Amino acid sequence: MYMGILIALMAGVFISIQGSLNGMIGINSSVSAVISIPVAAQVLIYTSIVVINSNFRREVLEIFDYQYGIYLLIISALLGIGIMLTLTVSVIKAGPLVALSIVVFSQLLVSMVIEHFGFFGMAIKEISFSRITGLIFMLLGVFLFNKK
Repeated sequence: MYMGILIALMAGVFISIQGSLNGMIGINSSVSAVISIPVAAQVLIYTSIVVINSNFRREVLEIFDYQYGIYLLIISALLGIGIMLTLTVSVIKAGPLVALSIVVFSQLLVSMVIEHFGFFGMAIKEISFSRITGLIFMLLGVFLFNKK
């Protein structure tokens, strides 16, 4: 559990830095260029890893054994491009603090709905008063962060 928390903290750091860097560059460039270059770099890096590492290559090929596996991962890739696009534009328009606060709020809201209905094979966890209260406090926090 502690390792999961540490990795989640690292993900938050990565998202914050990436969004801020993309926003900084996107102010002086086109958003499409800011999105295209990291995606192309990711493709080159991962392709190199697949070519060099036979275990990784085997694991990648195993994806085709899962029903709809490759199609779901292509949808995931499109969502990843959407994440970079919307995060970059929101950081440019609203600033990193507000943009990333709203991103976390929306992640919590959608995750709560996913758990409530058990989408994507997730364990069902009911929406509770305390969860809704937490989201309300988070929105209040975003408001306070943005108040001058």
